[in-house]
Amino acid sequence: MLTISPKVNVYNRAPLKRGAKSFAGSDISDLISQGNNALNENKFQEALNYYQQANAKEPDDKSVYRKLAKAYAGLKDYAAAESNFNIYLQDNPNDSECLIELGEVQRLGGYYQKALSNFEKAYSLDKTNDLAHRKILETKNNQLSVFDPVQAQLQKNQYAANNLKQALDMTVRYMGSDYMKGLNDVTICFGPTASMGGTANIAQWENYKNTITVSDAYTYAAPQVIAAYLSHESVHAHDKDAYTSVREEQDAYEVAAKFWMKNSNGVKDPEMDYALDLYKQSPSALSARVQEIYELRDPSIAKTSPNHPPSKLFHLNTSKRKAASTTIKQYDVIA
Repeated sequence: MLTISPKVNVYNRAPLKRGAKSFAGSDISDLISQGNNALNENKFQEALNYYQQANAKEPDDKSVYRKLAKAYAGLKDYAAAESNFNIYLQDNPNDSECLIELGEVQRLGGYYQKALSNFEKAYSLDKTNDLAHRKILETKNNQLSVFDPVQAQLQKNQYAANNLKQALDMTVRYMGSDYMKGLNDVTICFGPTASMGGTANIAQWENYKNTITVSDAYTYAAPQVIAAYLSHESVHAHDKDAYTSVREEQDAYEVAAKFWMKNSNGVKDPEMDYALDLYKQSPSALSARVQEIYELRDPSIAKTSPNHPPSKLFHLNTSKRKAASTTIKQYDVIA
C-alpha cells in the first residue's frame, strides 16, 4: 500500500491547458487574441499591454476588463485585478468562474471575508463546483490562521491526511490491487510542486524520492479529484524509472480520464472535465492534445520510454542503457 506522509516536499505538475481561442476580424479582436496567447504563456505584462490597448479602443466592452484582471492577477497587482473583475461582474453578476477568480485575488490579498463571500456565492450557483467548495474550506482555514495559526495548521494537516486516505482508497479500487502492489514502497503527500513553463504542477512523480506529490493547492479538493491525479501519477510510478515520454503521458492521461468518467459522481473539475471531453470525442483527440502540450513544454521529449510501449531498446540493462540514454530524456520530476 502507498504510504500517506504528512511531510511537505519542495518540488512541484502542470495542467493540460486549453488552447488559446482564435479571434479574427477587427483590430480589437487581434489585440485580444495576442493578449490571450501571452496570458497562456504566463507573459503577464505583455498580455496586459495588449488588453490595455483593446480597452482603450472599446472601453464599454466589459469582457476586456476580466482579461485585464487576469493579467493584473498574474502580476500580483491584486487591487487592480479586483477592480477590473468588479467592472466585469457589473454586467455578469452570476458568472461563477469569475466570482472564484475575484475571490482568489481577494484571498491572496488577505481579504478573507470578502473572498469567502464570493466563493460562497459561486458555490450557491453550482453545488457541483469543486473549485468553489475547496476555496471556501481553504479561506476558512486562512481566517483561523490569523487568530490561531497552530490550530489552523493542525486542522489542515488532519484534513489532508483524511482526504489523501479517501483518494488513495479510490485509486486502489480503480487501478486494482495487483497493479498497486508494485507501489507498496511509494509515499504520497501534499506539498509545493515544481513548475513547467511557469505553471505549477498539479501532481508529480519524483523518482529519486520515490514519492508522488499532489499540489497543496488541492488539499481541500474532493477526494475523487485527487484520486484522478493519483491514478495519472501511478502510471509514471509503476515504471520505477526516471524516464517519461509522449506515450507515457498519453497513457497516464487516458487512465485519469477513464477514472474521471467512472468516479466523478457529478463533481466538476476544469482540468479533468477537459481531459474527459477530449477522450469522449475520441482517445486520439486526447492523445493529440497531450502530445501537443508536452512537446511545447519540452521539444526534446522522446516519443516512447520504458514500457510505453514495451520495447527491448528501453530495458535498462547494461548492454542497452547507453542506447536508451541517447534516445530518451531523464527527469527528476515527472508530471
